[in-house]
Amino acid sequence: MKTYTNFILLLFLFSCENHKQEIEFYQQKIAELDSINLILENKVKEGDIQINTLKGVTDKWDQEALRETNELLLGQFRTLKMDFNRLSKKGKTDPKIFYPFLEFNLPAKLYKSFQLLSDTYRISLAVNPFYVKGHFNEDEVEDYAIFIENIENNKQGLAVFMGGDFEKYYVFGAGYELNKDGFDLNGTLALSVTNTANVWIKEDEPEPVIKSPQVIYIGFTNFSSSVAYLEDEKLKLYWQAD
Repeated sequence: MKTYTNFILLLFLFSCENHKQEIEFYQQKIAELDSINLILENKVKEGDIQINTLKGVTDKWDQEALRETNELLLGQFRTLKMDFNRLSKKGKTDPKIFYPFLEFNLPAKLYKSFQLLSDTYRISLAVNPFYVKGHFNEDEVEDYAIFIENIENNKQGLAVFMGGDFEKYYVFGAGYELNKDGFDLNGTLALSVTNTANVWIKEDEPEPVIKSPQVIYIGFTNFSSSVAYLEDEKLKLYWQAD
């Protein structure tokens, strides 16, 4: 009986020792969690301080003054553009600087896409504005047309970029065969956009199949005009009944 009692006592003591180790383990984990919690609380406080500091700064901003400053900068930029254009016509600007300057005036996405062509073509100064935007296919995204010239032979034409995919473009004129009317759009006086419903159809001739809501209007120095439109993944030129 005494032996059995001693065994029970030893078992109890062993169990207590195990529980003591478990308690120490959990106490250590609790201490670690408390430390992590303290670090997180400090980070939250730092974040609150930064937010309050920024809020204090932005609250002091004069929105009207910012708007006026922005308009002033835009005005200075327009003046710079006018001076640059005036000097360029007098031959006082370096073409290596001038043409990149023109390209920089394109919308950001269009500028990036035009670099795909810039080794062969550059923006032409024959018309102003030198690019237009409209809906030249059947999606609802704006597309762009840029009046360009071939760097090698100075032949003029259009580069049309599809807004839904700016890496998709069409070039005609500027050295590319355009219907059967030649490779050059030299003599272009004006570039604009018109609704398809406004295209002047010639009598006794088949009407062009134009599915887009808008087309590119091209006016020439001889007072004739045409429209460029997309048909079966090709850009075509239709001479209007002027």
